[in-house]
Amino acid sequence: MIRINLLPRDERQVRRKIVLPNLGAMVPVFALIAVAGLLVAFSIIQTMQVARLKADIAHAREEAEKLRPQIQTIQELTKKREELTRRLNVIASLDKNRLWRVKLVDELSRCVPDHLWLSNYEEIGPDQVKIEGITFSNLLVADFMSRLEASPLYGDIDLVVAEKGQIDQRNVVKFTITAKMTFQPA
Repeated sequence: MIRINLLPRDERQVRRKIVLPNLGAMVPVFALIAVAGLLVAFSIIQTMQVARLKADIAHAREEAEKLRPQIQTIQELTKKREELTRRLNVIASLDKNRLWRVKLVDELSRCVPDHLWLSNYEEIGPDQVKIEGITFSNLLVADFMSRLEASPLYGDIDLVVAEKGQIDQRNVVKFTITAKMTFQPA
């Protein structure tokens, strides 16, 4: 069937054409909507992460509050262990060096020849000793100094004083020697 409109042109129903807006003019609007959508999505994600982190912090604080007595006990034990370790280190140091002076005096007694007596042994510095003694001859003093020089524990032997004296109407030689201790504790 064919339709014919017999109405005058003025009274005819005008067909409306739908005209779409120009797509080029709409691109900035779409871009603005997309950016706004991204910002809203980013904001929502950040808000959710902040809420999750706050919940984690609250949970960690609750856990720390529950564990506070154990934490204090651990801290006290750590302090006690450090103090004990410090004391043990001091004891180990003393134990390591305790035989050092014994070895020095033992080596000194091996170096003393017959008819020579020591009257004083004194540390005058961190590695320096002063030895005083009495004998009948300068040769015995020289022998004593040679023995000390040959010793692995003493070195730089120096005669400070060698003077004549008398003990019970006998002529004696009183001497003073300084020496360096070459052996150091480990």
